[in-house]
Amino acid sequence: MAEPLTIQVDRAPARAVVVRVHGRIDGHTAPRLLEQALAARRPGRTLVLNLADVTFVSSAGVGVLMVLSQTLASDAGLRIAPASEAVLAVLSLLNLDQHLAIDSSEQAALEASGT
Repeated sequence: MAEPLTIQVDRAPARAVVVRVHGRIDGHTAPRLLEQALAARRPGRTLVLNLADVTFVSSAGVGVLMVLSQTLASDAGLRIAPASEAVLAVLSLLNLDQHLAIDSSEQAALEASGT
């Protein structure tokens, strides 16, 4: 049985919305992540995706990250903080770690967003 995906939204930081993701991001779960992340965003607030507990990311999951990055680029942006080894390996392999804002911790992402 596949590991379930859980998503928790924290709107408490003043200049950011933190979305904590746990489990696998694959073809079945990626649409839900995209839907919930887009619903969580707020104008002028950075969207911080905490992917520390993501155990697997497929091409569908990478697609979600790229859609979020492009969608939020004209607003306060997207930061990934932190990313699990599974996520970092895929992003590095695709050279996307050079194009996405990836921070070592949630705190670092919040500081970068001005929170």
